[in-house]
Amino acid sequence: MKAIFIWILALLALAACSRGGEGAAVAEGDSIIAHASLLRIHPAEGYTRVDIFMPSDTARPAWSYALVERGTNPTVPVGLTPVAVPLRRSIVYSTVHTTPLCELGATGAICAVADPQYFTPDDPIHPLIASGQIASIGSSMAPSLEQIINLEADAILLSPIEGANLGGLERAHIPLIFMADYLEPSPLGRAEWIKLIGRLYGCQQQADSLFAAVAQRYTDLKTAAARTSSRPTVITERPFDGIWYIPAGNTYMARMLADAAAVYPWADDPNAGSLPLDEAAIIDRAADADFWLIKDGSSHSVESLLAVMPHAVAFKAFPDHVYSADGSIFRHIAFHPDRVLCDFVSIFHPEIAADSLNFFAPIKP
Repeated sequence: MKAIFIWILALLALAACSRGGEGAAVAEGDSIIAHASLLRIHPAEGYTRVDIFMPSDTARPAWSYALVERGTNPTVPVGLTPVAVPLRRSIVYSTVHTTPLCELGATGAICAVADPQYFTPDDPIHPLIASGQIASIGSSMAPSLEQIINLEADAILLSPIEGANLGGLERAHIPLIFMADYLEPSPLGRAEWIKLIGRLYGCQQQADSLFAAVAQRYTDLKTAAARTSSRPTVITERPFDGIWYIPAGNTYMARMLADAAAVYPWADDPNAGSLPLDEAAIIDRAADADFWLIKDGSSHSVESLLAVMPHAVAFKAFPDHVYSADGSIFRHIAFHPDRVLCDFVSIFHPEIAADSLNFFAPIKP
């Protein structure tokens, strides 16, 4: 779990790969992307252009690709990495991205994953990993180059994580698709990356329809929450090794809490990523919070929470208004923010959304 937590906190790309698309002019005015700030998809003559940006430079793409239909041979501009689509054999590092592939019916195009130990038994592809139908390339931070070459994959989907060993992957001459969706500051911006997944795997219509439904439900919930008169204060997470990593104000989690008509004490912080604070700083600013949400994937009880955090008693929300999410939230939060927002609205404003909770539950007595 700690490794997953560190993975979520990672915010920077490897400098060695940060200019993979340099040299190709960016198409203008025709991107089909409406919400994502780090992704552009442009229909072009004979191919689809994809530009992926990093938050540090949204003027120039960090990576640029030409998605080319199999059996065609269009002229691709210099600076774009050609990718034959639909992908038939792909290595997908994370359950965050295998989950939408399962939902889109493209599970058969996954030939391997990284870090198989983090694919829990309730994950749809866990049985395929356990049986060997989906292979393992080992650790995402130091994958097996020999195994990757033997798999003869069409592409590798991975996140631009600082410290990952990419040198060997580049020598394998397999297109690397850098999924920077986790760096998007807005929930719908991150969810819109499913449009790229759809175009990579030949399920464009399904992906676009899925996103449209997610966006509509998310917007409806946000609108309903905005009409309420109550504005509860909310804190999130819990300490790890004495440090409490909370979402900064410019993150999709802070945005989601605002969309649920909640007051987040650090909403005015301009940073992205996580803020490392000690317990004293949290207590000083948010001891009177009405609700406390913990999404570390552990099943908490009053006793277990007190065991790792004796100062929990200092919070107004403890123990009756502390909610803990199960591990499945990590698989769905990226492309189904509507389900997470539904939980938030149901918890904060049960008078307008009394749905069953998808991920969160009150901690056990």
